[in-house]
Amino acid sequence: MRHKIDVLNLEWTSYPSRDRESATLVCNYLRYMGLNVVEGSVFNGFSLLHKYRPKLFFITNTVGAKINLELMKYAKAMRILGVSLIAEGSFIDIDQFTWGWNKDKVLYEDINAHWSERTRKMSIKQFPQLSNIKVTGGVGFDVYKIAKPETKQNILQKYNKERFEHVIGVGCWSFGGFYPESYRFEDFSQRLTKQERNRFINDGLQFNQVLIELIKNNPNILFLLKQHPGNDLGYKGSAIEGCYEFENTLILKNEESVIDCIGISDLWISYESTTAMEAWLMSKPTCLLNPSGIDFPNRHNIHQGEPNFPDADSMQVAVDKLLRQGKLPGFEELKPQREKIIKDVIQWDDGLNHVRAGNEILNLLKTSPDVKVKPKEFIRPFKQRITWNFCPYLKFNSLFKENYDKRRRIWNDEGVQHFAQKRITEQLAFYQEQGLDKSRLVKIRAI
Repeated sequence: MRHKIDVLNLEWTSYPSRDRESATLVCNYLRYMGLNVVEGSVFNGFSLLHKYRPKLFFITNTVGAKINLELMKYAKAMRILGVSLIAEGSFIDIDQFTWGWNKDKVLYEDINAHWSERTRKMSIKQFPQLSNIKVTGGVGFDVYKIAKPETKQNILQKYNKERFEHVIGVGCWSFGGFYPESYRFEDFSQRLTKQERNRFINDGLQFNQVLIELIKNNPNILFLLKQHPGNDLGYKGSAIEGCYEFENTLILKNEESVIDCIGISDLWISYESTTAMEAWLMSKPTCLLNPSGIDFPNRHNIHQGEPNFPDADSMQVAVDKLLRQGKLPGFEELKPQREKIIKDVIQWDDGLNHVRAGNEILNLLKTSPDVKVKPKEFIRPFKQRITWNFCPYLKFNSLFKENYDKRRRIWNDEGVQHFAQKRITEQLAFYQEQGLDKSRLVKIRAI
């Protein structure tokens, strides 16, 4: 097969997100090493695989969505090498995190890159056939060592909120899956009892009420509410209903990156979120708002590194002390736990995990592909190309409208290129600061 490019990367979004950050860092590194790399949308993925016939297909996660898995299987049928990262580093349900949509329980990619040695050992212990797992570290977390966050002044001016001196950020959890109208309800119903689901629903309602009290009682503090990108039930799913009514709130979803939201915040509050660890990497204090306690099911260990303030009164006391004295009650005492959590979850916090992943790709490109599936669905690229390219012009048609509404609006080629250019400037500066030229970079290894 004649290859037109070295690497094709396909992702869901072009706007800043953890997957976008991870993909961009790796793709930029590969370009820096001389490879021809193209980034595109998963929703045009079959068409792009057929168009470019890359030597290698790279995606940040194959098991979190059906189309991601189908793209990897299609690439392997075309005799294309495959590499995937993984979306989580705090495994709880090993089967779910390892396989997800992959009901065949066959690892089609040539390399599946985990965040930590801990999760690789857990996976191999339960599934000994997973011999092609590598540990590259949590790639998306490199950005907290590399990127220069946007200034508070610039972000607040953009939303006419520049009068606020203090900002409290809230990394919203997605409570939506516990409601029947969510597309995730069936999956959650199978994994959790009704009692457990009701607890989360009640916690979400109380979380919402505590936020409203805090916002109402602190009119001189801006509350930046960052919704989870996977939330499908709006403010209800984020547990922030009614918060938009106050002038001292700023509700964002995909408009700004997490790093910028954390960067301008004096405190980062969450119910359950790996963004807490991201805040630690930026030396920001964090806390939990868990109304019914921290002992809920299927919880990763990140919560062990931050204090919990379960109600409006205790949270207010904590906020007051932080803003007056510069210290969050109970946070400093948990520093040893945070250091252990970071190693357990992302393995390395040196900003070079994308280099480890990139070097695995460089090495794999020296090998020949292993065909694991039979070719099929070769008509699909042509159908996809038509719906993708013509959906802006035929969006009044139901077939094209669905494509336009749900897919095209989350992808912008120019946005990807602009974001890549911004990050590569920061990456090159970071390499230089660390004294790493190309000859030294290629020696940084995964395990």
